[in-house]
Amino acid sequence: MIRVIGIDPGTICCGYGIVESINSRDPVHVASGHIELKKKDPLPDRLQVVYESLNAVIREYKPSELCIEKIFYHKSIRSALTLGSARGVVLLLAAQNNLPVFEYNSTELKMALTGYGRAEKRQVQELVKIILNLKSTGKRMSEDRTDALALCICHINSSGLTQKIQ
Repeated sequence: MIRVIGIDPGTICCGYGIVESINSRDPVHVASGHIELKKKDPLPDRLQVVYESLNAVIREYKPSELCIEKIFYHKSIRSALTLGSARGVVLLLAAQNNLPVFEYNSTELKMALTGYGRAEKRQVQELVKIILNLKSTGKRMSEDRTDALALCICHINSSGLTQKIQ
């Protein structure tokens, strides 16, 4: 059995999802959510909230692996640096909790879920709901949460292929 935590880091909203699978089949939703942060708060305070919140999630659900989206080019240098700070917090948590880290770029993620590397975000969100059999509650699931769950599904699919090839 594999239990994966996917994290979509951010300093305004940070999404996480936990999915488990036996023999890389039929991924099952364990938990997911997002951490909303106040933009007006200083960055160090927001990073501390991300650290403490995700550390609590990791301790509660005890994942065996962590996945995160690879760094991508961003139009704004300031936004890229801020995102890098949040990624650093996630990587620190992985090291402290002895979690191997797996990174996927957005094309790999979309390909794993939709079969098309340039799929729209909406398509990915719908497939996450279908694959994990998530019932619609009437309110929209946050993009950060579905991105984190999509990372988990991508990783489970990828590790299943790796096991089959070896």
